[in-house]
Amino acid sequence: MHSSACARMPLLHAGRSIAADSCSLIFLNRLHLLERYGRVHRLVLTQALYDEITRMPGAKASPEDISLYTRMFAGNIPPVPSEHAPGSGPEAGLSVADRTLIRAFYTLNLDGILTDDKKVCSCCRRRAIPYINTPMALFALLYNGGLSHARYTTALQELYAMGRYAPFVRTHMENLYRSYCAHTPAAHMRQNGC
Repeated sequence: MHSSACARMPLLHAGRSIAADSCSLIFLNRLHLLERYGRVHRLVLTQALYDEITRMPGAKASPEDISLYTRMFAGNIPPVPSEHAPGSGPEAGLSVADRTLIRAFYTLNLDGILTDDKKVCSCCRRRAIPYINTPMALFALLYNGGLSHARYTTALQELYAMGRYAPFVRTHMENLYRSYCAHTPAAHMRQNGC
């Protein structure tokens, strides 16, 4: 992929600190890629969002999932104040947990946000906060050598079966992958199972 295209997508690069939304973490966990993604980007989780993924509404998280989340995040959940009053302006309509995600970005000087929530994405756009969704997190794994091409395409299809992604998201991901493949040396692609 051209370096100029990568420069426009700073959250592709490894080593970024990203505040993570519960839905995106759950998707990555279901794909068995959460720990691998956690080695590419430093994931930050607020207490409100940690509570969401360990006490999922309607069904309890499995003991294995809770163990994974605890291992990855316990003792490493930075204090981010939780306001119970509804947000105003760009934060209007966000849940308390989602407002802590936005607040974490600012108070902890993070590089961006990982979310699949439309309201959070909209708030990020209005506030010019860099963000990625789970399909882009999978692409970041591929881009940084954390996934083979074959595993990336399989994981992306599994993700699409789990979540509702608009056609423009799918088209964007197809174009991004096609551009990446067009600018990746053939030897590198063969080595990574493409």
